[in-house]
Formats: sequence, C-alpha cells, structure tokens
Amino acid sequence: MAGILMGSRRSGDGVVMRLKEAIGRELRTRRHTALLLAIVALLAVRPFLGDAGAATVVFNLAAFLTLLVALLTIQVDELVGEREALLVQQRKRAFVGWALGVPALAVRLWLFIAPDPRLVLVGAVSWLMFFSYVTWSQLRGVLKQREVTGETISMSISIYLLLGLSWALVYVIIFTRHPEAFQFATPIPGGVSEAYRFPIFIYFSLTTLSTIGFGDITPLSLQARYAAVAEGITGQFYLAILVARLVGMQMSRAATSSTSTPAHDRRTENPDR
Repeated sequence: MAGILMGSRRSGDGVVMRLKEAIGRELRTRRHTALLLAIVALLAVRPFLGDAGAATVVFNLAAFLTLLVALLTIQVDELVGEREALLVQQRKRAFVGWALGVPALAVRLWLFIAPDPRLVLVGAVSWLMFFSYVTWSQLRGVLKQREVTGETISMSISIYLLLGLSWALVYVIIFTRHPEAFQFATPIPGGVSEAYRFPIFIYFSLTTLSTIGFGDITPLSLQARYAAVAEGITGQFYLAILVARLVGMQMSRAATSSTSTPAHDRRTENPDR
C-alpha cells in the first residue's frame, strides 16, 4: 500500500514538473507578447477602475507583473555568438535587470504601504532607469530580427509603449521638482498621491509621443517644453525607422525565398529544343 502511494505521489510530481516545464517553454516562446499584455494591463487599470483603493492595488500588481515579464525578456533575449560568450552576456543582463528592478519594486511597495512624498522622486528615477534598460534591450532585439513574426510585432509595440511610460516618468520627475512646470485644464488638487499623478502624465506622454496633443495639459517651464519636443521627435523617428526596418526584413525574406527556389528546367520551358 505504501509503495502504491509513493508511486502515485511520484507520478503526480512528474505531471506537475512537466506542466511547469511546458508553461515555461510557452512563456519563453511568447515572452514579448506576454510583456505587451502586461504593459497594456498596466495602462488600462486607471481608465477602467478609476481612482479607488482597489485600482491602486491592481495597478501595483500590474507593475509587479510587468517588471517580472520584462526581466524574463531581458534574460532570454535573442543572442548570436559562441555559447560561453552568450552565457556571460545573459548573466550580465540578468544582473543589471535585477539591480535596477528590485529597487524600483521596493520603492513602489513602500509608497503603497506608507506613502511618502520624499520617495516619489526616488521611485520615478528608479523606474525610469529600469524601463530605459528594458526599452534598450527590446530595441536591440528588434534590430537583430531577420524576419517579421508575431513576436516581432509585439516587441515593436512594447517598445513604443515603453517609450511612453519612460517619458511619463520624466514628466513626473519634472513636476515633482517644479509643480509649476505644467498647466492643467483641470487643476490637480494639492497633496494628491503619486498614484494619481502618474496616470495623468502617462496620458500626456502618449498623446505627445503620437503627436496628437489635445492641449489640456501644457508644459510651461523650459525643461518641460524641451522634454515634450524631444518625445514628439522620438516618436516620429521611431515609427519611421521601425516601418523601414520591418519592410526591409520582409523584402529581404522575399528575395531570399525567390533565389532559393529551384529554376525550371529549360527543356520544360522550351520543348522544341
């Protein structure tokens, strides 16, 4: 009887292990799509849940999920070269990613448990450094792609949204140091939490990045104006370079496919010869 129980337990553990391995392989294969979904969830929390306490909890959970998936994409990024060199490079990326991500997450949790206005600037800087590193890593991955796949599209969209998040953090830093740097159509009440301000600057950042610019938020200081101009230029150049890169990869793939197709026998083309 004991042997049967031990055997069933081992078989159950084996099923769980195989399930974990299958989920891990699928997540590694679709990691860029997973990152895109995590970023979209992070952006969608406030518009759909509002400013209630539950929204803050979900927003922090979405930020934690985005951080974990981003760390996964950094560690298993597409690399080319010898195995030993790749392992060293992956360790370096993992170390830098965790070194930037852990402080950002720690400050986020501290602000959630015990809000402290003095830590808002520290949190914004730490998350800006982390998102900048993830954006750079994703951009390198796009430039190394040789064909356009679903993961390539997900990676490209993730970079665009990460740019918006990074610039939103820049505006949070500017506003934290100089509250008069921006003029709002609906003034922000004094003493509001960082969790309330950040979604507003995400909105302003994405409208600036896409050059929509509704005009309800106006940069007044020189730093804020130049930051907005730089973001608009970045968004336009990124879209132009991205489209050129994707079209170039598709044309290169089509040319490679046409040259690899075997030519027809000349006798078939000219039966009279």
